[in-house]
Amino acid sequence: MSDGVMLGMPALPPPVLSERRKTRQLMVGNVGVGSEFPVSVQSMTTTLTADVNATLQQIAELTASGCDIVRVACPSQDDADALAAIAKKSQIPVIADIHFQPKYVFAAIEAG
Repeated sequence: MSDGVMLGMPALPPPVLSERRKTRQLMVGNVGVGSEFPVSVQSMTTTLTADVNATLQQIAELTASGCDIVRVACPSQDDADALAAIAKKSQIPVIADIHFQPKYVFAAIEAG
């Protein structure tokens, strides 16, 4: 008999981890991504990216929760303009989520 309480439910077998397939490795800031690195945790902010203080606060909370990489939405020029300040002050790598506005890509590149 097991040391745990069963409550009439059958015990589940331990999970079987499948072998990770070989992938390319790359660095997102200082976080390694790919089969040779541990799985990294990524999340996305829900704030308006142009609200730098609120976005940085949410990034700090995500970092404290174990997040390794964060994405921020950039649907407007104001959001793209905020990227430099956010990237400079963030403790984890920031990825700009840009859709349909190629000009915002250049702001993201300049922000680092």
